[in-house]
Amino acid sequence: MLPISRVLVPVDFSDRCLAMLPYARAFALRHDAELTLLHVFNPVYTVPPAGPFGPAIVSLPPSVFEHATQRLDAFGGDQLQGCRVRRLIYEGDPAEQITEFATAEDVHLIIMPTHGLGILRRFLIGSVTAKVLHDVECPVMTGVHVEQSSQAKPDNFSNILCAVDLGPSSEPTLAWAGQFAEAFHARLEIVHAVPSSSRGSERDDIEALQQSTGAKVADIVIQEGEPVKTVIAVANSTAADLLVIGRAVHKDPASRLRPEAYAIIGQSPCPVVSV
Repeated sequence: MLPISRVLVPVDFSDRCLAMLPYARAFALRHDAELTLLHVFNPVYTVPPAGPFGPAIVSLPPSVFEHATQRLDAFGGDQLQGCRVRRLIYEGDPAEQITEFATAEDVHLIIMPTHGLGILRRFLIGSVTAKVLHDVECPVMTGVHVEQSSQAKPDNFSNILCAVDLGPSSEPTLAWAGQFAEAFHARLEIVHAVPSSSRGSERDDIEALQQSTGAKVADIVIQEGEPVKTVIAVANSTAADLLVIGRAVHKDPASRLRPEAYAIIGQSPCPVVSV
């Protein structure tokens, strides 16, 4: 069973954030987890008209915090019924505060939306989300337009797709996906993209990976093609309602989030958990 007892949901009061709450509720109820709704204020800077001094931070008036507290107390009340919920307000850089909280509180999962807006910006995932994905070590669940996706099934994860590249992150990624699928009694498939110069032993490698993780896999899809296009195409064709990918080796912060991960997160038709 996955150790998910502490789930963090950063809150910016957007519709995209609201649309992620049913997923948070599903995790919380399945694992008896505590949800923390965290809203972070950006500090306000003022630049002196002249002189050698740099920008100064101006404290926000108490009325701003009072208003935000009222909004946060009411946020998600209907969507999170039956869950144990903490609501906190911090001040500072949002990505830094989210990352520091996740580390200090030993958070097991972060759930947050991306900020793609419209067709021309559908590949963007938002600077805060990108920084969190790069800096935290726990899995992060993201969703593009989950409020509009026909594949979004927050109360019924039934078809899980796990993308593996047979690199160092594949084993923890598949292990997480396998435990998740078992917890939700879901069907688990693996997708792997191979180049035209494939050595032909990928299926054996994936089966060995499956055996080492103990993941119960219903099908293995190996297709020739570019990784991002292949993963997105298979997610669409299999009607996956959750895609699990690896970010990189956590011991190497410089490469924790690969470019392919950005692209998959931005283009996925369903929510993505980056392990």
